[in-house]
Amino acid sequence: MKHKTTQVLFDYWNAARAGRPAPLRSEIEPGAIRRVLPHVFILERQSEQNYRFRLAGTGLCGIYGMEFRGHNFLAMWQDDCQESLEKAFLEVTNNGNVAIVEYTASTNDHREATFEMILLPLAQDNGAITRVLGAAVPIDDFTWIGERLFARQWIDRLQILDPERMPKRERAVESARRIVREKPPVVAATVTSLAHRRPPLRSERSYLRLIKTAGGEEHK
Repeated sequence: MKHKTTQVLFDYWNAARAGRPAPLRSEIEPGAIRRVLPHVFILERQSEQNYRFRLAGTGLCGIYGMEFRGHNFLAMWQDDCQESLEKAFLEVTNNGNVAIVEYTASTNDHREATFEMILLPLAQDNGAITRVLGAAVPIDDFTWIGERLFARQWIDRLQILDPERMPKRERAVESARRIVREKPPVVAATVTSLAHRRPPLRSERSYLRLIKTAGGEEHK
């Protein structure tokens, strides 16, 4: 992770889950992540091709110039990028893995900005993981972001990571744990199972790289 926003959200999520595959939706306290909340979103899985925005931060809506609530996340992508994100979502919701995406968004007048996005599993009170907690934030600090609408976007790099094997940043982890201790997790349910651009032209080579750390490295 390159951006502080994605780091902060991961640290908070990691502390909130307390060793489980995912924290409960009811355990996520918006006030505890208020510094990054403008770029945070929650998706609800309705099918493998449909992940609807339940909510999206004002910063994210301002960057794209639209209200995301109710929209299908995957509709923002095309071709191989959409297919790769579908696979990433399955890793997140079925296996409790973390997806980190670096992507480029482009305006109609060919201005481009690089973004970093994180996707994290989030459980319902019955333990089923059908929601995704995420954040997307521009890495580039261009003054025109938010003034010009993005017309297309494509993935530059996508990583699937096992949270149990990710390096821990001790100060950040302790800070996240302190926040969680101040508002203890709800114990009404226990997560015990995970069962339940400019897009590249068709004539161009795809620049997508899919990296899965748990089982080796895979490139597309």
